[in-house]
Amino acid sequence: MIKLFRARKARSVVHLSAILLSLATIFLASCAKDPGKIGLNLQPEDSKLKVFYADSTGLMAYSQLEDSVRSDELTRNAIGYLNDPVFGATKASFCTQFQLSTNGHDFGEDRELDSLVLFLYYSGAYADTNSTLTINTFEIDDKEIHRDSVYYSNKELKTFDINYSTFSFQPRPNDSVIDNNDDTLAPHIRINLTNLNTELGLKLLNATEEEMEDTETFNAFFNGLFLTPESITSTGTLAYFDLTRAASKMTIYYKNATQDSLQYDYLISTSTARINFYEHDYTNASSEFKQQVIQGDTALGKLMYYTQGYAGVRSLIRMPQPENWRRLVNVAVNEAKLTLPLADITQFYDAPVRLALVEKMEDGSYDFLPDQYEGEDYFGGDYKSGRYMFRITRYIQNLIKDSTYVNRGLYLFVNSESVNPESVILSGFQPSSDTTARMKLEIIYTDLD
Repeated sequence: MIKLFRARKARSVVHLSAILLSLATIFLASCAKDPGKIGLNLQPEDSKLKVFYADSTGLMAYSQLEDSVRSDELTRNAIGYLNDPVFGATKASFCTQFQLSTNGHDFGEDRELDSLVLFLYYSGAYADTNSTLTINTFEIDDKEIHRDSVYYSNKELKTFDINYSTFSFQPRPNDSVIDNNDDTLAPHIRINLTNLNTELGLKLLNATEEEMEDTETFNAFFNGLFLTPESITSTGTLAYFDLTRAASKMTIYYKNATQDSLQYDYLISTSTARINFYEHDYTNASSEFKQQVIQGDTALGKLMYYTQGYAGVRSLIRMPQPENWRRLVNVAVNEAKLTLPLADITQFYDAPVRLALVEKMEDGSYDFLPDQYEGEDYFGGDYKSGRYMFRITRYIQNLIKDSTYVNRGLYLFVNSESVNPESVILSGFQPSSDTTARMKLEIIYTDLD
């Protein structure tokens, strides 16, 4: 059902003005005058514009699992484990290749290994940083990883069985590190890859000059590392690292027949392959979540629906009514606003800073809405005062005016979900006396007939 408020030509202009004054907060900022008074003193009584406001109750939304998200060469790499009473458990891992700092390096005669250390510099952290993470490190046994290829977060990665390090820490992205020379360094962790066994260190140290000829040859000899966390029962946390920072690297410390205290750096850069991996375990998710998202009871979206980053859960929003307006009126849409408030339920973690809204295509992919090209400030999507708001004026106009325009619905997901793990519980269109607590579509339009 759509509730309409109308002007009845000359007799109802004053009444319409009063109604529109009460709705002034939802008019476009560019409207300098009350739209109900456009041309009031200039137009004949029979040609005055008729302006309407519609609060659509035909909205529906529900959530569904996502398959994966592209996750190669991201701006940050995450590792960690989260437990959420609504969304269940989330696990983040990553792999990286290395490039040579100098081609054709010769480690010399009678070489002896001291240690092999991986340096990872922070770019942030998420959730409870007092939770302790334990990371295991494996060598990649997958010859098909290449920098110029596309990879997704559910890729199955082959690794060797040997774990080279079990490293436990609490993320401290704001705490500087003092090295052995009493120098203060930016926050980072150091993983000793020889603390369980020396096999990898010896493999690298015994590389021939031919295997060290160039990075491509070296990657065929050693294809990189895979870092993955152990599951935890506490709240959990994620540690973010900037692998492309010059200080993020792997260093081998050794000596040979002629020198002591030698070292050689294996670098990580924008030229090396890096992939994030995300896994979601919904075994311990809430019963309401599992009934809607796992079992497919879409009717529960009337109460609440869910969105989760890291290729977890997305929502589908359907708006069947504006399309039906084609049979009713010839209209020009002045503004259409979609408001999505949070559900009245405790959020275990902070809500996403921003959500993304896109149009569902026939093949299940998506495309940007025409309103997004007006800029983020206009389009919206930011979290403010317990809700998200999107302007979808041009999209609604297309639904009304173009008989060939197919309304397949809109996908809603966490903005930049390939690097953002946040989740949110949103309120559906549930019967309520408090209309501010439910999702709604507000449309201001002009009847051109």
